[in-house]
Amino acid sequence: MATSSIRLVGADDVPALAALYAACARELGPEVYTPEQVAAWASFGVDTPAFRDYILGAATWGAFDDAGGLVAGFCGSDSTGEVRSLYVRPDLTRRGLGTRLLTHALEQARQAGQSRFTAWATPFSLPVFDRAGLHLVGTVREPFCGVSFERYRVEGA
Repeated sequence: MATSSIRLVGADDVPALAALYAACARELGPEVYTPEQVAAWASFGVDTPAFRDYILGAATWGAFDDAGGLVAGFCGSDSTGEVRSLYVRPDLTRRGLGTRLLTHALEQARQAGQSRFTAWATPFSLPVFDRAGLHLVGTVREPFCGVSFERYRVEGA
């Protein structure tokens, strides 16, 4: 991907974001999760009312390929300062796009009056959040889509 622009996503973008979400689970998940965990994670990436709320219930920003409009990643935060999502297409990871999306989402939230942020991080996103100033404050093991996952709580300004 040569260049990408970041814009607020809308309802028409949800199917593409759901596909990207599921691709992240299927392609990246096996690096750190069991097959059951990967299947549970991927199962949420379907264009359902719950996934639509996950995306549209927050200010979700998408990075789109300027040439073809393909979604490269997305990041959303809600009105409480909770970063609800941070996903980058698997073939584009570790190139700074996650950091760019998170920085953009946090800047927009700050302009809207937020000063503190929280998130549930995965092993993939924890370093990105740490670089952005959201640091580990706790670890929990709890179910997601019926399967137990270890998740990391991060907080910061």
